[in-house]
Amino acid sequence: MKLKSSLIALSLLSLSQGVWATDLLQAWQAAATFDAQISAARNAQIAGQEKATQGQALLLPKITLSGNTAYSQTDYTPGRGPLTDTSANGQTYGYSLSAAQPIYRAEAFAAADQLKKQTDLANVQYRQAEQDLILRVAKTYFELLAAQEKVQLVQAQKQAVGEQLAFAKKSFEVGVATITDTDEAQASYDSILAAEIVAQNDLAVKSSAFSLLTGLNDSQLATIGDRLQPQSPIPNDLASWLQKAQNSSLSNAGQQLALDIASREIDKYKAVSAPTLDLVASYGNDWTGSGLSRSGSTDQTSSGAIKLQLSIPIYTGGDRSSKLREAAAKKAQQSDTVEATRRDVEQATKQAFLGVNAGAAQIRALQQVLKSSESLLASSKLGREVGVRTTIDVLNAEQKYYATRYDLIVARYTYLYARLLLAASAGELAEKDLIAVNEWLLK
Repeated sequence: MKLKSSLIALSLLSLSQGVWATDLLQAWQAAATFDAQISAARNAQIAGQEKATQGQALLLPKITLSGNTAYSQTDYTPGRGPLTDTSANGQTYGYSLSAAQPIYRAEAFAAADQLKKQTDLANVQYRQAEQDLILRVAKTYFELLAAQEKVQLVQAQKQAVGEQLAFAKKSFEVGVATITDTDEAQASYDSILAAEIVAQNDLAVKSSAFSLLTGLNDSQLATIGDRLQPQSPIPNDLASWLQKAQNSSLSNAGQQLALDIASREIDKYKAVSAPTLDLVASYGNDWTGSGLSRSGSTDQTSSGAIKLQLSIPIYTGGDRSSKLREAAAKKAQQSDTVEATRRDVEQATKQAFLGVNAGAAQIRALQQVLKSSESLLASSKLGREVGVRTTIDVLNAEQKYYATRYDLIVARYTYLYARLLLAASAGELAEKDLIAVNEWLLK
């Protein structure tokens, strides 16, 4: 997928601004040149382009030039008559030039069409690889951001709970709090220490995955902001998206081409027993140098011909019949695969469509929950100061606030990824979709 110069300039501009952060678009650009899977897919497409050329070659003339040389010796002794021995020996040379143009070869016609469809399949598979790269980069990018946010939230929780623990201990010492408050704060603090270890380990794994995919350092990544609000799919109609997926899904297209290729395989073996007709032209020269018992000579023979050559296969030892049955079974297998893929695409489209709508609703709901959690935390702290709330109440309010904040961040990532999945299921996922998602990031 080629990048426009304007987009490259836009990326460079974002780097030149205050924070040198890598955004999603730049991560995808880096992966397009660094990732081994997309490189392999690109080479597979190049190889697949040759299939169509090979198919055309089956219908074009074949020209062959051949030559030969040999040494021969002949001794002859007559049985009657005068006693005379005759011997001949010498070197022979020759060459021939032949050309054959297929006129009717049913098997070649089927094979040529099959090879052309293999080129079409290679193109579809590369487009799938391009879409898969966008999804892999987005998934890895969002998972890394979520892991980074998890570490930051756990550390913020640790600091807040640590402060509550210190406050509880001090309050217990002066006799204004019970030992239960101190024990609860200590238990919460120890639990957060364990959660921090898990979060740090998960971050290391996600960071490694991102670097292996893009070759980039993950120290500065553009994070998601809240200046944009989620929207429902356009159109917000599941039936329309299912129709798009049925007509344009690359998975469906690839499997249908594979079915066409399997069908042509049957046609090839059906045509093996069909007559073939070729136009054949040939020309050749042979030279023979020989030595007789008393004299030597050199002979030259020239020949040329143009003919129609008809061949009718009679019996192939059962090979054709066996391969025909095999091809028929493979076509039936591929037919089942086409139907299974169609169902998978339908399910994936439904899931992505519902994911976008549910994600948008979840984000809006969590935004309200976050506001409520902030108010609850503030009122809990104030209530503790005036004696109507305990340290446990404050700890619970802080846990709810931080959990809601993290859930909101993850919900945004999940929503954006669902948008990409929905476009991919309909065969529409491209650079423009990645640019739209990239607008959500703080650059």
